[in-house]
Amino acid sequence: MERLKSMSSWTVLEFVTPRGKAARNHPIAWEQTSRPKGFAHLPEQLRDSPAFQFTLTANAHGRVHGLLIDDTFHVVWLDHDHRLYP
Repeated sequence: MERLKSMSSWTVLEFVTPRGKAARNHPIAWEQTSRPKGFAHLPEQLRDSPAFQFTLTANAHGRVHGLLIDDTFHVVWLDHDHRLYP
């Protein structure tokens, strides 16, 4: 929770700028994942929104995947087992 609290103070620019292994925040390259069609289960109007991932802890708790819409990150998937990037 402390990590989420800290990250919630980041600006959009800070969030979209990769910070390396500490945060593993970056856009999702769907063609390199186990889900090349992206978040196909979402309503069509959301599918074109920028998709990003980040980590809460160093590999211990997987990744958080979601959409960045305006200045809000919307969590779509808590990927505990690293299934998106196997």
